[in-house]
Parts: sequence; structure tokens; C-alpha cells
Amino acid sequence: MAPVGAPPPGPVPQYPPTEIGDARALQGEADPAAFLAEHGFVLLPHATQVRDWDRDITDIYWAEIDAVIRERLLPGRRVEIQQAPTLLRRGRDTPVAFYAEGVHSDGGAGADDYAHNIGAFSNPEFARYWRARYDQDDVEALWWLDFWRPTNMSEPLEHMPLALCDVSSLDPADHVPTELTGIAPEGRPTRHLSLRFNAGQRWYSYPRMTNDELLVFKLAGFSKAGGPPQNCFHSAFRDPGARAGAQERQSCEHRVGVLLLRD
Repeated sequence: MAPVGAPPPGPVPQYPPTEIGDARALQGEADPAAFLAEHGFVLLPHATQVRDWDRDITDIYWAEIDAVIRERLLPGRRVEIQQAPTLLRRGRDTPVAFYAEGVHSDGGAGADDYAHNIGAFSNPEFARYWRARYDQDDVEALWWLDFWRPTNMSEPLEHMPLALCDVSSLDPADHVPTELTGIAPEGRPTRHLSLRFNAGQRWYSYPRMTNDELLVFKLAGFSKAGGPPQNCFHSAFRDPGARAGAQERQSCEHRVGVLLLRD
């Protein structure tokens, strides 16, 4: 067990130190698709063929992630998948040297926020295109998934692992809409959810992840049928149980929009 405590973005009180449980024990032998749907995150064994994380993306990793979604996360479901052409690489020997230690959610509260953020990061035309597609009758829901993994590690990850909040433990009243600048180009504001602390929230981490494991979690999730957002709040944290001199983390994340279609 380990504490995590850092203020989320936006006008929300500081998130206090909180116990983090063992997600490996929680997941056990559960069906990955059902576990992701219930908890908002899941760990998969996945030995990738990628050797160069700066180059082997559209020709290798896209196909691997497409297969993971269709065969392991949403088997039998009709889906449309939109993958980003680049990855966010973080940590040792990458352009992003820092780790995101604040409790946060990258996504907003629903389709309006998602379309707004598309426009902020690209252009209004693409935002309108996405929203028109989402509004069509055959679309049921959206899952915006993060595929997160250690990369180029010679030992299991102990330095700055990722903690995740179980979406089934969230009270929608603790969601705090937040608008931020400094993330999208040219200072364009983006919409997110922050999290107000509630003692009923349950946090987990997968200890000692390896290069051959893939963590999937929902950056955002919403449905036309209604219900609260399914965003999985998360944060990097300093594990006091990590060995002194543990190898510095290098990781990558690949963000993928998945439209769930009606049968």
C-alpha cells in the first residue's frame, strides 16, 4: 500500500494522502472486457513488436491496438476506431521529463466537451465532423481509451507508477467541471473533469509492470443512454516501497477514440 496526494487541476481542494490497493489482486482472473467496463481500467499481457517507439507506430502499433480493442476489450461489438498518429512518451530519454503527479482526468463530461477539445487541439471543422458522426443514430457511446505501458525498461517498474481511481467507486457529485489553458495550442481552453475527494473513492495500482504488459483505462466514457461520465481519474505517484536506485521510468501512452455502434 502506498500514499498518493497531489492537487488536481482547477479550483478543487487538495486531494489528501490516500491508500492505493493492489490492482493485480482486484483483477485476478476476471474477464478483461467485463473488468474494464466495471472499473474503468484493466491490465493485459501484451508483447509488442514495436522496437522503435518514435517510428514503429502507424505500421506496427496501430494494428496491434486495433486487435486488442476488437478481440479483447470489445469482442463482438461493432466499433469505429480512431487512433492518434503519435504517442506521448514520458520520462527517461524522452522529450517529456516530468510525470503527471496531480489527480486528474484528461477528458470532459460528455460529447459537448469532447467535441470542444477536438476543436482546441485541431480545428473547428474536425470538431463539427466528429460531432455530426456521434449524433448519428447508429452511434451508442464513446470510450476514449489510454493504452499505457512501460517502455525500454530492463527491470519491472517501481519508479513513479500510475494510480487509478475505480470508476465504480465515484459519486457523480464529486465531479468538478474544469477549464484549462496551456495544454492545447495557442492558449485555447480545454474542458476536463477534476475530482473532489470522497472517502469512498478506491484507488489501485498494478505493481511492477513490465514492457510486456499494457494498461488500458478510460480517459473519458459517455453514452447516449445517459448516466455519469466514466472517466478514470489517475496520477503518477512516489511509491515509498520502491527500491532505492530503482530504474527511472520510461513510458508511453496512446490515446484512442472508440465509437460503440448499435447492433
